[in-house]
This record gives sequence, structure tokens and C-alpha cells, in this order.
Amino acid sequence: MSVQVWFAQEELILRPGASASLALAIENVGDHTESYTIIPAGLTASWTTVTRPNVTLFGGSRDVIEVVVRPPAIHSTTAGPTALAVRIIPQGAPDDAVVAETIITVGAFDDRRVSMLQPLQRGRRRATFEFMVENHGNNLASCRLHLVDASNRVDGSFDPPAVGVAPGSSSLVRLKARARHGFFRRSERQLDFEIEATEPEHEPAAGRATLIQPPTVPAGTIAKVLTAAAALAAIWIAWTSVVKPELNEAADRAVAERLADITTDTTDTTDIPLVAVTTVPAEAQPPVPGGLLGDPVAYRIAVDVGITQERSEPITVQPDSRFCLTDTVLQNPNGDIGTARLLRNSELLYTWDLAEMSSANEFQPRVTCLPFEPGDNIVLSVSCTEAGRSAGTGCDVAVLLTGLLIPADV
Repeated sequence: MSVQVWFAQEELILRPGASASLALAIENVGDHTESYTIIPAGLTASWTTVTRPNVTLFGGSRDVIEVVVRPPAIHSTTAGPTALAVRIIPQGAPDDAVVAETIITVGAFDDRRVSMLQPLQRGRRRATFEFMVENHGNNLASCRLHLVDASNRVDGSFDPPAVGVAPGSSSLVRLKARARHGFFRRSERQLDFEIEATEPEHEPAAGRATLIQPPTVPAGTIAKVLTAAAALAAIWIAWTSVVKPELNEAADRAVAERLADITTDTTDTTDIPLVAVTTVPAEAQPPVPGGLLGDPVAYRIAVDVGITQERSEPITVQPDSRFCLTDTVLQNPNGDIGTARLLRNSELLYTWDLAEMSSANEFQPRVTCLPFEPGDNIVLSVSCTEAGRSAGTGCDVAVLLTGLLIPADV
């Protein structure tokens, strides 16, 4: 071995994020000149910087190299003793490389944060806030949670009230906040407060949040209510003092004038002519409009037919009655396209083009009724061309018939 290396310090205590310089002594114990390459080694290589990575020494000479170490302030930097190593490689004999080591003690550090997921919430009296307690330090955090409000206007409870967070981890906490006092508000109120995560002998972590309370009784509403009350009061005063007395006086005048007219009429009866009154027998009184007597009745015929198909549905008049048709309503609720026909047995009475209907119901009254004899078939026939709805599979058409059901012997 032609080289000897050692650190001047035996042990070093260092906090993450801080840096320190170590003196590394290199001695060429050989009898000829040699160049050396110095590189960091081991688990701390990423923390270590060699100020002069290359050095040349004459035989029997010595030099001191500055080595700077800076452990990063991240949660993966483990607290406790850690070996710092540097490898020295002779360029003439790389296989004769040597390693110099020393022990550094990495201290613990705190980096705790309260991250609000909903920093602002709205509610009349209560609101739920969610936040994360994060531990970016390298030691366990056992924190208790507190709500800090200097104005004493907000209170609340935490779920959970305390958390333990490992390095590099986070924990979800909910705060059920409630406002104190201020039950009636004419304007919006903003309540600012803080959430603290504390642990003895450690710096607390804090996050800010805001509860916005909308007005319970807006000022505009109060003004409108007062205006309406004043208007009602003015109307009542006008009614009781002006309108009502005038109405009463006018009514009294009208009654007095009517009584005077009645008195005058009853005193003069000499010229009143006699009028003969004729009573019409009950059997001679006219029947219902149209000259027919019967019971009102309504029939509905519905037809459901597929596209490009034709289908008919009939109903039959009772054998002991005649049906007098007075009104017809064609119903096409889906706006189907095709042709509908109303028949009496095989006789065509009405034809409708469904595409020309301007509404879902087409009403056709009659001046005189359309008679159907006992046993006649009333038939609705529908030929479907296209369904009115995009998802339809056919036509759905009906006809509503209203009229009188007359006994056959009348």
C-alpha cells in the first residue's frame, strides 16, 4: 500500500440542512510520485462533496483535502450515527484503492405542516373543514389539535383530536366548526381562525381557515317588509277614513231612493192591466237539445299498430239501444304519421291525415248527431307510416266518441 488516509475529526454532530467541513489527510508513503482520485463512497455519497477530487503527491509527502458534508433536510434522512466514507484511488495502481471513514451523527429535525383542504366554508351556524397534518421531518410527530380564535367567535371539535404521523406521512382530520353568538345578522359575517398541531418541546404547525356566515335577515328584506307594512297601514287608514264612509253613505242613499219608488208604485194601481198566464203541461215540454232524449255516454277506441302496418279496433252498440254521436276527438299524443279512419260497419265516416294534425287532440263537433243502430260496429282503423318519437316502434292513436245512448224503442 503506497498511500495512507485519515480524517482529522473523529466524530461530528450535524443537523439536516446544515453543512460542515472535514479535513482529509492523504500521505504518499511510496518513493515515487503518484496521482490520486478522491470520490465520495457509501450511503452518504450524495451528501458529500470533495473540493479537490484529484491530487498529486511526491513520494513521502502529505496533503490535506477539504470534504464538505450536507445531509438534506428531508424525511428520508435518518437521524442517528451514520458512516461517512471517501475512496482514494491511485491512478497508477487502481486496485490499491483505500477508503477513509468517519462517523457523523445526524440530528432530528421538525417540518410539520397543516394543509387545509377547504380553507373557506359557508354556513349559517356550522361547517365541516377537512385538513391534512403532514410530517416532512425525520422523527415521529405526535400532535394534539387545537382551534385558535382570538375573538372567541368560533368553537369546534376535531375527529380525531390527536394524531401520530410517521416521517413522510400525513393524516386526515375533520373539524366540525360552529359559530358562537350572532343569531341574527343583517349582513354577511367572516370568521377567521387558526388550527394548530402541537407537541411539547416542538414548534407548532398552524393552518388558517375562514367560516363565512350569510345574513339571516338581509337588510334589503327588512326594508321591503317595512315598506310593505307602511303601504298596508296607508291602505287601512284610507279605507277606514275615506272609502268605507263613502260606501256606507252611497248605500244608504240607494236604499232610500228604492223605498221611495216602491211607495210610489204601490199607491197608484188604477192603470195596471191584467195578464193571462198559461201553464204548459209537462208532457208537452221540449226534450234535450236536438230533440232527443237519452243518457250521455262516451266511448274510447285505441289502436296500437307497428310501422308500415294497418290495424282496426271495433266496438259494438248495445242491442237494446241506439247511439247518437255528437262529438269526435282524435288523439295522437306522440305525433305519429299515417292515416286514421272512422267507420260505421264498413261505411267510411271520417278520414284523418295524422301528419297534418296541429295538436295532440283534434276536436270535431257536430250540429246534428250521427246515428248508430243497435248492433252497429264503430271501427277505428289506423295505417302507420312513421312513429312520432325517435324511440317509438309504432303508432299509438285513439278516438274519443261522445253522444247519447237512446233506448231502441224510443
